[in-house]
Amino acid sequence: MKNNTEKTWCVVPAAGLGSRMQQDRPKQYLAFRSSTILDVTLSRLLACQQFEKIVLCLRSDDPYWPSSQYFTDERIIVAVGGDERADSVLNGIQALKAYAGQTDWVLVHDAARPCIRLDDIERLISSAKSQQQGAILAAPIHDTIKYVSANIALKTLDRSSLWRALTPQIFKLDDLEQALLSAKLKGSVITDEASAIEQLNQVVLIVEGRADNIKITCLDDLALADFYIEKQEKETCE
Repeated sequence: MKNNTEKTWCVVPAAGLGSRMQQDRPKQYLAFRSSTILDVTLSRLLACQQFEKIVLCLRSDDPYWPSSQYFTDERIIVAVGGDERADSVLNGIQALKAYAGQTDWVLVHDAARPCIRLDDIERLISSAKSQQQGAILAAPIHDTIKYVSANIALKTLDRSSLWRALTPQIFKLDDLEQALLSAKLKGSVITDEASAIEQLNQVVLIVEGRADNIKITCLDDLALADFYIEKQEKETCE
């Protein structure tokens, strides 16, 4: 049954160094659309009126955050991030526990996904709350997928059951905390929040999201993300 007293919070892990980009700063602080990747992402998240607060998980020695346009925004709580994404999310949850209840919802979103649309965020939250089930945005895979070993294609996988996991991902605070702690204790590799939840054999609801919700992982992605956002803005004006 839906609990109308449940609140929704947001955690943004942003402590990564983005070393694969080979730039002079972490990728979330690269220049993007007159600000930075992180600021554009935060602008999208702050447009959602359902969040009580956003917890931003940063490196303790982060020199770039004070230059953000959201540095003094009271809607954002800053927490110290960890070496791994899961550590940052755990730290974010710990920071939230001073304000949030165990049955509140925690939505986690990648700092490097600035193309997320407000209606996708709201649809994910609505689906999770209405079904009282943890949920993630995901997109069906349309390409032919090969299983490869030593640069040899061994077989073609059935793509009808394969989806590409996106963020945001949303779970009950207590469920997500316990899943991440359990995975940490076991030394399991956690690539997203859903993978931790799945290791406890809990159900993860799939909510189809738009394919333009890309994660910036290389410099070429900046131009693609800019194209997608420009297209989104034109759609909004039509």
